[in-house]
Amino acid sequence: MLDASYRAARGRISTLMAGLTEDQLSLAVPATPGWSVHDVLAHLTGGAADVLAQRLDGAPGESWTARHVAERRDRPVGALLDEWERASPAVEASLPERFAGPNLAADAICHEGDLREALGLPRIDREHWQPFLDVLGYLPGRRVRDSSTLVISDELGQEWRCGSGESVTVLRAAGYELMRGLFSRRSRSQIAGWDWSPEPTAQLVDSFGVFGHRDDDQPVPVC
Repeated sequence: MLDASYRAARGRISTLMAGLTEDQLSLAVPATPGWSVHDVLAHLTGGAADVLAQRLDGAPGESWTARHVAERRDRPVGALLDEWERASPAVEASLPERFAGPNLAADAICHEGDLREALGLPRIDREHWQPFLDVLGYLPGRRVRDSSTLVISDELGQEWRCGSGESVTVLRAAGYELMRGLFSRRSRSQIAGWDWSPEPTAQLVDSFGVFGHRDDDQPVPVC
């Protein structure tokens, strides 16, 4: 399943990137401070190339991703897309069947959202990110105290329940926003502003985000 998810994400991103102007390619991406739209593509390409070359020392740390960008900063989009296409079969072969932790399929879905939000485009369709939300939805509950219970639900009625304590906190939020928050793509203030009952503790807000919390508000797509 994840191989198909990665392949489809690469196809959508490649089509998007091939049609951008130089001004759009140079736009800053709020979710990835210091990176432009072009830099995000350079990272996606570099990650795949490193899997193909088995050059994985430092993955997935900041120095590893920074190298992808530095090595490809001056390469044209067409060259990056060609390199990504050549390397992608190795990535697809390396992916597990189902999402259980960080991998390049999740990375592609996450950065696809980053790119679309930076460019002011509508969010990607739910079918592409739902499998990741299915798993990540349990993350905050697993980080709270055993004496508490956290119940999260989205607009479709899907529910994630963790804990068995008498103290119950209920969160209702759109699935897309949950997914972006769980990928550390929403700020503390944005997460705290969701529909909580009662108001969340700072610890509960900070339990969101596989890459830690952030304090810079992120652009939210209209649809």
